[in-house]
Amino acid sequence: MALEDDIAFLSRVPTFGVLGREPLRILAISAEALHLRGGQLLFEEGEPADGGYVVVYGAIEIKGTRDHATGTGGTVARAGTLIGESALIVDTLRPATATALEPTGLLRIPRTVFLRMLEGEPRAAVALRQMMSSRLKSTLSDLDLVAPLFEKAEEEPD
Repeated sequence: MALEDDIAFLSRVPTFGVLGREPLRILAISAEALHLRGGQLLFEEGEPADGGYVVVYGAIEIKGTRDHATGTGGTVARAGTLIGESALIVDTLRPATATALEPTGLLRIPRTVFLRMLEGEPRAAVALRQMMSSRLKSTLSDLDLVAPLFEKAEEEPD
């Protein structure tokens, strides 16, 4: 893809859409293009995570230990999905294994690049913080709604 196409593509990724054009340009220039065959491993559960991946085309199955234990399928990430969002910001381990289901293209964004971009683009950092704060508040609100159900279940005798 051409640089302008990469910028436009990244702007449609929800986490990146709030950043603005110049931060997206930095990410587009710095991103590493990867191409996987169907069945090829992107990363394994428990590996150190040093950045995120955006699916450009194809599909990635993300499957954790719990999915394997219960025999359920994992989550499928398709074009425009950011995999490893938290790994862009914090040092963490991969919580699941990611495998290409078909020929798949990705953009790899290293944490070092993402953090340097945020340091140099304070407005982007503020916009990202606000977006993540709003998302966290929504999640906490959802948890407040279901908490009584768990409390009720604990009170009921077996």
